[in-house]
Amino acid sequence: MPERFCHIARIARATAMLFACTVTLSLLGCEKEPEPPVDHTAILYKGVRPIDVRENESPAGEHIAALQKRIDMRYPMMVGDTLDVTILEFKSDVYAMDYYINSGRFQGITPILRGEHLEQSIRSDARIFIFTHDSFRRYERIDLENYVRGFPGYHGGFPQEFLSLPFEHRDANRTSIQTQNFLGLKSFFPVLVQSYRDANLQWSVARSWEQVEDDVYSQWAAQLKPVNPEGFARDVEVSYFNVGEGVNGMATHLPGGRVVIVWGYLSWFDLERKFFVASDRIYEARY
Repeated sequence: MPERFCHIARIARATAMLFACTVTLSLLGCEKEPEPPVDHTAILYKGVRPIDVRENESPAGEHIAALQKRIDMRYPMMVGDTLDVTILEFKSDVYAMDYYINSGRFQGITPILRGEHLEQSIRSDARIFIFTHDSFRRYERIDLENYVRGFPGYHGGFPQEFLSLPFEHRDANRTSIQTQNFLGLKSFFPVLVQSYRDANLQWSVARSWEQVEDDVYSQWAAQLKPVNPEGFARDVEVSYFNVGEGVNGMATHLPGGRVVIVWGYLSWFDLERKFFVASDRIYEARY
């Protein structure tokens, strides 16, 4: 290679390294500070202080994945009636959402009658709030929501990560988070899953919750049933696999660390188009 081009290449590499370092330092400087510890004895419900607070920082007996802490609180609301609040704190919001959506224990805003008591629940970030009260007493949902909003770092609804999956033909009833098993295989990282339907076509898009290390992705991908689709040029960075009869799938580890997987009852040509559109969208997403 001529010396002039070698010199240009060295300058380009140095510039890229400088840019990467600058971005890394700026991100480190913007890291979110950890939340201060919460004094649960000072948390009021409609002006009432709890009469009993129990904190369990080793809730292994719950047998709930990634559960880090359980807090039980009791509020004296009326004569003969108390409001019991259980707070389940998880490692991160993805695990709280997984348990809230997939455990079968919760019904969203619908109260559940358990024995002589009503149970209502609200998820907020990495916490799940479970309210238990006398079935004959009326506790307005807005009062419970205001109580939850009083905790540090409150964010309602789905996390920002779902904003990278806003494609058309979305099946609103098939949004989920998988943390233990995915596509019938052992999960090595949490994924967000959104399914889609257009006439007789069905497919799903999944993305990793956060960045995944190369070796972790390789461990997961090694479980797939690989195939060699014929008729078009394969991308060496993409894993082609079958999930089941007639269900084709493609997966890759994107630059930057995110993983994207698309599968469904589609021909390889249709699947490939959806896969590369999804890959571009997820790669460009802020979250």
